[in-house]
Amino acid sequence: MELPINDKDLAIIVNALSLGGDARLYHLLKGIKDDNILEQERSKTTIPSKVQIYTESDDYQCKHGECDI
Repeated sequence: MELPINDKDLAIIVNALSLGGDARLYHLLKGIKDDNILEQERSKTTIPSKVQIYTESDDYQCKHGECDI
């Protein structure tokens, strides 16, 4: 949802609504605020590009616990 306000304005509105006001609007805007926070945290989390994940069925050199990891 596109809002013409920034995250700081949204936090102020949610805090004001928590003190009293329309409960439906409070929960709607709080959900948007929480979604924005989760999206920002997801964008910070990255997996290094050199990491490779193998399973027993892949062509991995250490099968059945023969190598120390």
